[in-house]
Amino acid sequence: MKHESIDQRVRNMGFDETKLMNRRATLISLLRSLQKSLEQNDQISDGPKSLAETKAYDQEAGIKAMVRKPVSTISHRGVQLAEEVHAKFDHGGRGSISFKEFRGYLAAIGRPHEHKDMMENEESWQLFFDDLGGLDEEGRVTPYGMVKYRELMEEEHGLEMDLLKLKMSVVPKDLTQWLTNKACFDMVDFEDVVEENKKLARRLGKKKAEKELKWEPLGKVGVDALQQLMGDIGETYTYEQLQVMLYVHQSFLDTMEQLRARFARRNEFSTDIQKSVIDASNKTVLWRDGFLAFLMARRERPAVDKFEKFMIRSKTKMIRGMRELGKLAGRVRKDVEKLVDREILTPRILGGLKADVGEFNGIFTIGDNEEVDEGMSARLEFKTVERAATEFAAMKLPRGCGTAIVLDFLARSDASPREQKEAVRRVSSLMKEHFDRDLSKLPLFHSWKVYSHKGAEDGIDVIRLSLCFDRASSIDYVLRELDMGFSFVDLLTEFNAEVRCSLNITDLLDSKRVTLEKDFHFQANTKLIYARALAVKILDEFLLKAEEEKRFEETLQAEIDTMQGAYDKRTEISHPVHPEYGRIRIGVDVSNDTVTGKQLETQKLAKERKRRTMWRFVNFLRGAKSAACELTFKNIVDFLFGSKLVRSYLPEWVQQSFFEEQGSSTVAWRKYSKLLRAHMLGMIEEVSRNEEQLKREKELEEQKEAEKLGGMSELQRRREQLAKDKKVLALKLESLGIKMDPNLLKKEVKELSPAEMRRSWWKTQSKSRMAFLKMYIALQQCCIGVQAVTVLSGTNKFELSLQGFDIFEILPELEDAFGEDFGKDEDEDG
Repeated sequence: MKHESIDQRVRNMGFDETKLMNRRATLISLLRSLQKSLEQNDQISDGPKSLAETKAYDQEAGIKAMVRKPVSTISHRGVQLAEEVHAKFDHGGRGSISFKEFRGYLAAIGRPHEHKDMMENEESWQLFFDDLGGLDEEGRVTPYGMVKYRELMEEEHGLEMDLLKLKMSVVPKDLTQWLTNKACFDMVDFEDVVEENKKLARRLGKKKAEKELKWEPLGKVGVDALQQLMGDIGETYTYEQLQVMLYVHQSFLDTMEQLRARFARRNEFSTDIQKSVIDASNKTVLWRDGFLAFLMARRERPAVDKFEKFMIRSKTKMIRGMRELGKLAGRVRKDVEKLVDREILTPRILGGLKADVGEFNGIFTIGDNEEVDEGMSARLEFKTVERAATEFAAMKLPRGCGTAIVLDFLARSDASPREQKEAVRRVSSLMKEHFDRDLSKLPLFHSWKVYSHKGAEDGIDVIRLSLCFDRASSIDYVLRELDMGFSFVDLLTEFNAEVRCSLNITDLLDSKRVTLEKDFHFQANTKLIYARALAVKILDEFLLKAEEEKRFEETLQAEIDTMQGAYDKRTEISHPVHPEYGRIRIGVDVSNDTVTGKQLETQKLAKERKRRTMWRFVNFLRGAKSAACELTFKNIVDFLFGSKLVRSYLPEWVQQSFFEEQGSSTVAWRKYSKLLRAHMLGMIEEVSRNEEQLKREKELEEQKEAEKLGGMSELQRRREQLAKDKKVLALKLESLGIKMDPNLLKKEVKELSPAEMRRSWWKTQSKSRMAFLKMYIALQQCCIGVQAVTVLSGTNKFELSLQGFDIFEILPELEDAFGEDFGKDEDEDG
């Protein structure tokens, strides 16, 4: 007999399906009403009257509690994890999952036949979840339905095991976010501690400062580091939004401070009064516990313009990247120092390895290599200079620096000295406002400089931005201090890499005749000559040192496990009924307390893979004295889509048709350029609109102030004016970091009102936005594009020369948006 579904049987019997479903819904509604009525009658009953009835009543209540499922069998964190599971299988992003998607969930956790009778077809599945109350109007399961289903299955199949099967974290998102926030706060906090230790060592000397140095986070961070801290956490906000957030947070701290003071007064003679480590009166710092609680609260998360968000995120990412690079260099140096102290790396051992060199040559070609001389090109080359001081002086860099990173913008041939000076002033102003504080915290940072420079060889004018580091950052200085018996040029004898393209940036992004599949030709060449035996020896020792640390950790963990086994065995003997009672946990890392064993095992496997990859690389260097690699592809489509490996790394929005259609790159860039210009113009309009609003508000306040002064005597007016002058002076001194004696202010200087604070914040934010836009226009008027990027460390020089990267030729123009006001600042206007 052929199996028929319920729907087919209903149609064959001649019943109206809609009427049956309505009748069923009515019946379910009546049954639920009856259930509620019975529950209400149980609640309003008089209950037992005698002792026997009391026992019977209690027994009946206990049976009911055992039979009836509790309202919630999983915690609030379990609810969040169940909702994450629901979101994982909501492939359409509609906020609910279909019958097929739910069956996919069951198959993924290895229980495809769970509740087979109810999951037989879609109708019975919908009836099942409708009874749970988790079905929406379209017949799909909501997140609430998934939570109720998980509560139903929790006793048989724990949620944690299902999460591990799905390769999902068993830690809820909010707890993971809290751990991330705490780690980022401690990282920024410790960076401030390191900076204070350096200042202390410079002031007192290393030996005297050793007793006062601090090696742990202090639990507080300066308010001026808030934007970088939020960027490390993963949130991007403007100055104005951060000030509003800070004001709300400090208001919460003030409220709690008042509540604690009130409690202390009411319990003056109690011995249980605890003093908070948070000093709410100190508005210059963020306290860790209070700020982390604020971050996890239901706070406002304002939206940021896409263009502004991109710029702020780029800034925070760049600062974080430079800090992490400095930390990595410091760790590598410490490891080398340990190896040198153990006499594993000595001049005697390394001196004879410099003569054994290796060579690598590579060629990568897309299309015809004879047509790559007309477009963009880039050349990276390693050079050595005779004297570092002479080279730094020729580049007009300050004295006392050992390493410099230099970015050159090519000036236009018709750019006047006044335009170059204006561009330098604008870039310097932006660096001072947004980067000066963060750059000063970089390890061994010396200074930054923006200036106009004329090349000694080619005589071309450039606008130069340089970041300089102390002499101790020089590669030559480090190698001399370590006394390893070789210089950097002995390790890296020759290195150059060149990239050439058939199209310049204007043809690529501003010509509708270009088809990437036919017109894009590309070639890259590289040559590397290095001390092979020396490099292999150093890498060998680094990896062997890592192996020693790994064995030490394994031995320590084995000892801890043995001790833990002894403690557990003793607990089992003393408490045979409850062997887990009073179990002592030893060797627990607080940071990993919420990480499961599965996740720890995954981390160990990842480290092991990296270690094996490094050993393979070292073995390749050891066995290959000379190597050459050449790759050639017919066109860019063949390179990107002809290989499954390359295609797997491409994002979904990269389609083959984009490279086959004529002018596709130009259409995409013009669309983006139009959007970019719209964002910039919108920023200007918003500034103008808010300035008019603030002007009107200021006029109203001045009118009210004039009316107030009209009823005062001459002496009262003078006192009022003196109070205003004191207020302005106090704000200026506070902005400079100078604290005034509160006795001088008395009661005349009052706190700013919220409206005055908002105007002050917005004025600063508006000034910052306009400064960036005017810097952008000044650079566009003065420069063509990026010419070179140079890294000079001692006598070692890496130079990246660029041609055809005329980025300012294709970026949208904004000069007409300012008109005659361009070049003027608020300070210049008085």
